[in-house]
Amino acid sequence: MLPALAVLGVFLIGSAAQVVYYSLGSYNPFTDTYEFVGGANYARLMGDGVFWRARANAVLYLLVTPVLIVLSLVCALIVDSRVKGSPLLRLLFFLPVVTPTIVAAVAWRLLLNEESGLLNAGLSVLGLPGANWLTTHPFTLISAMLVTLWKGFGFYMMVFLAALVAVPRELKEAAAIDGAGRMGTFLNVTLPTLRPTIVLVSIISSISALKVFDELFVTVRGVPPEQQTVVPLVYSLAFERNDFGLACAAGLTLFVVILAFSLLNLWITRRAGGRDA
Repeated sequence: MLPALAVLGVFLIGSAAQVVYYSLGSYNPFTDTYEFVGGANYARLMGDGVFWRARANAVLYLLVTPVLIVLSLVCALIVDSRVKGSPLLRLLFFLPVVTPTIVAAVAWRLLLNEESGLLNAGLSVLGLPGANWLTTHPFTLISAMLVTLWKGFGFYMMVFLAALVAVPRELKEAAAIDGAGRMGTFLNVTLPTLRPTIVLVSIISSISALKVFDELFVTVRGVPPEQQTVVPLVYSLAFERNDFGLACAAGLTLFVVILAFSLLNLWITRRAGGRDA
């Protein structure tokens, strides 16, 4: 275990300790100067309106989670029903997962272009006004959410497919004998069995939504940090404003939120497991 522990200590624990150290000071990596300022960076952060707007945007970004769960579960049910062409459907649904995020974001940026994009062109054909998808809040968040949704639903579909295999066939047969239709069987047999998987997917997708970066960085690049979420703000503070101390403080506040989601995941999963037992 020593090689793995060495890698973990250097690249994870050591780096985390370094971030905490930098968050308590004024650090310039180009001159390698450091001045200890205590909690001043956190005080600046708490009084920064841009930071709070980025936090609010991160909360809004969580709205992608329920849509992602419903879409991936529906796709899993379609594939699991073994309709004609289901292997091809599984391939098509999973294709976005293996598409690089940067490529997907660039493609969606072209689709959402306010002057030549297909989406605004389609709205114009329907007699509806187009939107500034790439420059105006909250459309900037919605644009990035679409990329996250398109990229992620295939992965969670496979998770639900694995869970559907574990649904006891005898329970489905008993429900059919008792006269339950497809909807009744789904609500009373399949859905309760999928409850732990739904909880797991909701927590994992929520954590991913909180730390989203690639989709925002590419799809709506150039918009102000207050129209994005916390991770793009951390990038802007560190690499555009060279305020590494404040960036580390912002990153640690996000870490605390994600840690809370992780602990919540652990607690809910254990409770669900205890009830099932």
